[in-house]
Amino acid sequence: MSRVELYNNTFLESCLNLFRTNVPKYFHPTEENLFKNYLKNKAVNYYLFFDQFDRLVSAGGYEYETKLNIISLTWGMVDRRLHNHGHGAFMTDYRLKKINTQFPSINISLNTSQYTFRFYKKFGFQLIGIKQNGYGDGLDRYDMILYNE
Repeated sequence: MSRVELYNNTFLESCLNLFRTNVPKYFHPTEENLFKNYLKNKAVNYYLFFDQFDRLVSAGGYEYETKLNIISLTWGMVDRRLHNHGHGAFMTDYRLKKINTQFPSINISLNTSQYTFRFYKKFGFQLIGIKQNGYGDGLDRYDMILYNE
């Protein structure tokens, strides 16, 4: 990775284009507005990962959910044309290291689809629930957790 940058609103269109490369297999089309609203949050911990050509190749964030005392990985994605080149692993590892520095003993949750849950199992996440069509028709929601004890 050539550069990692914290999200700001000048990157909105780039992030939406990144999202769209993953529709409809990895994200349901109706999720675009949810993602857009997420990015409008001023306190978002959302990181953009650029390659040596200054192209946005992946993005992902996390947030601390105070009521549950848990960290949630949020909106992780890699440009679909660049899947299976290590970008997702780099982005996930980057976020986990940041979280473990700030919140060393807090569990980390995420939700993902049937197409990517095995990827997160490699990082130690455990499956805790499945909701068929949880994101939309044909796109199941897999809830996972990484215990940091």
